[in-house]
Amino acid sequence: MSNAVTSIAIWRIGVFLLLAGCASEQPKSSTIDFHKEVAPIFKARCWQCHGPQQQQGGLRLDEKTIALQGGLSGKKLVEPPNDESELLRRVTSDDPTIAMPKEGGRLTMQELEVLRRWVVASAPWPEKLPPSGRDEFLTRYGHDLWRRLGDFGSEPKIWLLLVFAIFVGMAERIRQLPADSPRWSSGVLYRVRSRCPRVSAAGFCVIVFGTILWDVVGFSMRLSSDFATLNQKLVDAESAGAMRPVAMSGTPPKPLRARGGTGLGGTYYRGNDERSEKLFNGGYYRTATMRLALIDETDQPLTLGQQITGSQLFVRLEIERALQVTPSLFTDQMMQAVLLTRRTSDRKTPFLTDEPATLDVLQTGDRWSAKYRLADFTGQSDIALNDIIYVVTGATRSAEAVQGLVQYGIVFALRIRERTLQENSELWLGPILVPGNFQYPIDGKITLAEWLDTNPIPEITSDNTTDPKLLGIPEHLEKGPTRPAKE
Repeated sequence: MSNAVTSIAIWRIGVFLLLAGCASEQPKSSTIDFHKEVAPIFKARCWQCHGPQQQQGGLRLDEKTIALQGGLSGKKLVEPPNDESELLRRVTSDDPTIAMPKEGGRLTMQELEVLRRWVVASAPWPEKLPPSGRDEFLTRYGHDLWRRLGDFGSEPKIWLLLVFAIFVGMAERIRQLPADSPRWSSGVLYRVRSRCPRVSAAGFCVIVFGTILWDVVGFSMRLSSDFATLNQKLVDAESAGAMRPVAMSGTPPKPLRARGGTGLGGTYYRGNDERSEKLFNGGYYRTATMRLALIDETDQPLTLGQQITGSQLFVRLEIERALQVTPSLFTDQMMQAVLLTRRTSDRKTPFLTDEPATLDVLQTGDRWSAKYRLADFTGQSDIALNDIIYVVTGATRSAEAVQGLVQYGIVFALRIRERTLQENSELWLGPILVPGNFQYPIDGKITLAEWLDTNPIPEITSDNTTDPKLLGIPEHLEKGPTRPAKE
């Protein structure tokens, strides 16, 4: 192998080792990794028919909550945790009427073994964790380097390194030419050859490593500065009692499932997010009761296993102010600016079947209700309905988008077979915008269960403070709506 090739090979190996870091390889977990082993199989072999674009047989395999419920057959996807589960039965069957996948050929033995291990392990499907610190740094550095290289002239040291590498490679190639070559033994070419420097592999690597280290250190310093600035902003925001969205993976935003948030709707209790000894019960008290239900066109609630007689379905959300909670936080004007929609502010193409619904006043200052029509259902005997309805406060809407603060998400995963609501259907409510300290439940900080729960939260039974600052009224009114949603 030539010295040039050797130098380049060593350079590549060195760069790889530098970027990979010096951390030792972690031992593989004895449990199956869903995101690395199972999800790629679903994406490559199943999503075409059971993914975000279409859900044949009511089965959708890109969303955990919906996927594990199974399809229109009413059978759970991975129960029981053995070869009799619906997933393994389908992918291993020789019956062409039920065998999966329908297209692209049968799964390989390796793919089947991965799915079998996953099912037998009780189908662990954890939320996707953020990358490790090393992986996160390398990803950020790679993106930053690619961006800078795309701006010609912005990184002279990188371009000089590339020119130097090309020069070394050409010089080594020229020096290896036979000394008695007619073309290179005299004249201009001889002088060029005689002036080609001999660069050792070690020297080459020193220059390469030095340049890369220079660049990595510079990027790390910029990153540290950016993190420091961002962290200070978050500290300032939390100190001011500000609200921020929980970090969610994927688009559109997904709500957090409250404890006990299963089944078909139900009652949810919204708690206060201020904590002070001067408040009733130290600030842990109910501010609102929210009732969620699936109803038919006669406004009758539906239950699992019930047959649907009409041709339309609705999701109804009712909000009731809790006893003795300050009325200024629940005015009719503010509540009528609450919008139920499947659109978000970044969705520029509205759903043709999305009919945004506003809250109607049932009892002035105390009770409000909205009814959102699931326009995808028009009386079909067999259908699966899966999506999220967003509860947006301070909402305005136009032909292009919906603007406002997305507070909650109503997740529905409905399975209707022979016009009967299957037992594996779900409808639940969860928060999207929550106080930042929900993610760090330590002493003195409120938890998700204290913010939204299916178990009753204590109501105010005695006098509460009237101090607007203690009640958080100024901050709430700043974020609150000033006008109802526009048509």
